[in-house]
Amino acid sequence: MKNTKYLLLLTCLLSACGKGFLDISPEQFQKEGNYFKNADQFNQAMNGAYAPLQGLYTGSHWVMTEMRSDNTSYQKNTSDASGFSREELDEFREQDDNSYVYSFFNYSYNGISRCNTVLDHLSGASIDETVKAQITGQASFLRALYYFNLVRLYGDIPLTVHEVTSTNGAFSIADRKPAADVYTQIIADAQAAIDNLPDAWTNAKDKGRAVKASAQTLLAEVYLTQKQYDKAIPLLRAVMQSPNGYTLLPDYASLYTLANENSAESIFEVQYMEGSSNEYSDFMYQFAPYNAGSGITGFGLYTGSGSGWNIPTQNMLDAYEAGDKRKDASISLSFTDPNTNKVVPYVIKYKTPHAIRYQTGSNFPVYRFADVLLMLAECLNETAFAANGEAYTLLNQVRARAGLAPKTAGNANPALNVSSQEAFRQAVWQERRVELAFEDHRWFDLLRTGQATAVMQAHAVEEKSLKSYLVPAAYTNIRPQYQYPRREVQLMQ
Repeated sequence: MKNTKYLLLLTCLLSACGKGFLDISPEQFQKEGNYFKNADQFNQAMNGAYAPLQGLYTGSHWVMTEMRSDNTSYQKNTSDASGFSREELDEFREQDDNSYVYSFFNYSYNGISRCNTVLDHLSGASIDETVKAQITGQASFLRALYYFNLVRLYGDIPLTVHEVTSTNGAFSIADRKPAADVYTQIIADAQAAIDNLPDAWTNAKDKGRAVKASAQTLLAEVYLTQKQYDKAIPLLRAVMQSPNGYTLLPDYASLYTLANENSAESIFEVQYMEGSSNEYSDFMYQFAPYNAGSGITGFGLYTGSGSGWNIPTQNMLDAYEAGDKRKDASISLSFTDPNTNKVVPYVIKYKTPHAIRYQTGSNFPVYRFADVLLMLAECLNETAFAANGEAYTLLNQVRARAGLAPKTAGNANPALNVSSQEAFRQAVWQERRVELAFEDHRWFDLLRTGQATAVMQAHAVEEKSLKSYLVPAAYTNIRPQYQYPRREVQLMQ
């Protein structure tokens, strides 16, 4: 967390590798026997459970959720082909040994392992009950979040909820479990988080930790994904009525400034911090055109394939209505590629001032209040369509901030006329796309709404018409889920 240095737990705490290796150790050496004795140690271990989120979201998360979709693609680097593994993910031609597919898997289970360790040791700990509840809530929330991302991307996956203390134990839980079983655990964990997390943290150093609304929003999205809209609605209403007073910030562009991190609109975001603690983000460098020099970041870009990714597609640019303030707050059209003489759009949501090259303090939004409003609008429409009812009010709150006219049933303007359940369904999906662009929601939304195949087939046609360099295999096998990592298969064999 910000203002809290992450403790990377000793390997022996995660895998018990020290058991039987050394029976006598100095008292100050932190191992299972003398750790997890007080609240400070549990809080440090909890920080370690948050830590994998940082590498996950700067590394493979945006590649596998945003760039996988029709929102973004990549700028072809004609001088360096070492970024082929990301190009393959964008074009649905990755193999099961793709490094990003494995990295996502590894970071996620690293986080799950740390949550399991904390929860197992917490059950018998003699610490303050309030602290115990707070730790339970955070670990349960994180485990649910890690599993929710995994099951949506891979389908059937291993399911473990206890600390692994031996090699044999690791192999015994490595079999994949049905996705339905994983969802049952996610729901149980999210509910445990709701029951135990505080509405807010009173200490400033805890700002950014999960709160009750974080878990309510997560569980609501789980139910939305399962089309159990009636179960999602009360959770979303609870977030709207939270004593935290969540609200839309008046200015969309200000959401992504350093000053508004963990703002009144933020429900949960991954924390980053510029500096030597290795907790920084580098989104603006990865998303800048690879041959932009120092003109975008203020510092020179590394040579090679580290930049030129998550480039907004033409379809994404066209998705914004005329006058939508979110377009200029999200995308810049200021760079012209000297090699092609064509404008290369790039994402600027995470472009923030910083003093150290490749080290920014830009947080990554996981859940914010606008998402809650749009999820509730969708759920209300799916359960009972009501022309110009509450769902319209929620949708138009989001549109108003963007500087757009309301969409209503019977509107004289055909572009704003939304007069049926299906029309509203399409309207809220469209609003989610532009409101949450480049925040890693698009692929998940396409999956849960059943649009992935049709949308990506149309996307393939568009991309092939614009990019002469695409190989014949590009977009020929549009899959809803990623292949299971080859390394995991080999380990089981």
